[in-house]
Amino acid sequence: MTNYVICERSLHHAHAGSKARDDIRQVLESQSWQPFEVRPGENKGYFDKLVCVGRTLADWHRLERTVRCGDVVLVQFPLIMYNKVSLYALPSVRRMKARGALFVFLIHDLETLRGYSYTDFDKQWVTEADLLISHNPRMSEVLRKYGATAPIVEIGIFDYLLPQANPVPVEQRHGIDIAGNLSHGKAEYVYRLAERFPKADINLYGPKYDRRNGKTAWYRGIVAPDELPDKLEGRFGLIWDGDSLDTCGGYYGKYLTVNNPHKLSLYLAADKPVIIWNKAALAPFVVEQGVGVAVESLQEAMAVEDGMTQSEYARMVRRASQLGQKLREGWFTREVMTKVQAVLPSLRRENKER
Repeated sequence: MTNYVICERSLHHAHAGSKARDDIRQVLESQSWQPFEVRPGENKGYFDKLVCVGRTLADWHRLERTVRCGDVVLVQFPLIMYNKVSLYALPSVRRMKARGALFVFLIHDLETLRGYSYTDFDKQWVTEADLLISHNPRMSEVLRKYGATAPIVEIGIFDYLLPQANPVPVEQRHGIDIAGNLSHGKAEYVYRLAERFPKADINLYGPKYDRRNGKTAWYRGIVAPDELPDKLEGRFGLIWDGDSLDTCGGYYGKYLTVNNPHKLSLYLAADKPVIIWNKAALAPFVVEQGVGVAVESLQEAMAVEDGMTQSEYARMVRRASQLGQKLREGWFTREVMTKVQAVLPSLRRENKER
């Protein structure tokens, strides 16, 4: 019996959007999971979508010819392609399941919660899983509402693999880091932050920053994900989304109440405490681990950064560093895969009894 992990791009093509997926792949390959490459979509328009349909059918038929009864296939969901096109893979998944293969879906995102209008997309996929890897209990509840009946295990937090780490020394840190997509649609609050707190000490990292309407002095540019933890200059990393300074609103705010944002892993991998919205799914984790502060508004966030004592901050840095070491080594992925391996024998027995 062979374990396969579906891969949609090579590790050397890592960028911010694929770092979490590539880290999962790397840990699984170290545990003897076999990579099976399928081609991703390229978001180049209608013609590319038609080409992607053909490639998807061919790739998943090729997987059908490879997979045998008792084999396990791990899919990192959603696939990196047009959502509706990815549905062309499902008939192959069903045929392989009928022949005794098992499918594990590791959830990275739920598209419906991010505003994708085709509401049955997530449901069609997750109901086919034999085992689901969820972010946290809140996401597991959503998966059940979507009709998932398979066992669910939770990763808790995503790892952030790094070959080595040299975070900015504590005495050289200043202000608050904000890393990620800085477009108006995703991070409108950043531009309002500049209006309300023009003298704030902010470090911005990421693509799609509108320099004409934002504070240029804050912007630090785009940095590769493996290099970014060593570049972050702030005392804290901020986890916030949406267009409001007073709460995290809209689809992105709602999504924070369910998912594990990868930027939390980024900040902790840099030995950096965080400031997180108090209604985010991972706010309790941050507080319990002692690696940050949960706040209701960005006004409160500014007060935290300005008013925390050196001893309080040093304590949080120590805890962030301890947790960051685990993330850099892939501890949480290995732990959740131990849970997966513990469940697989019973799933195989159930398959034989059908």
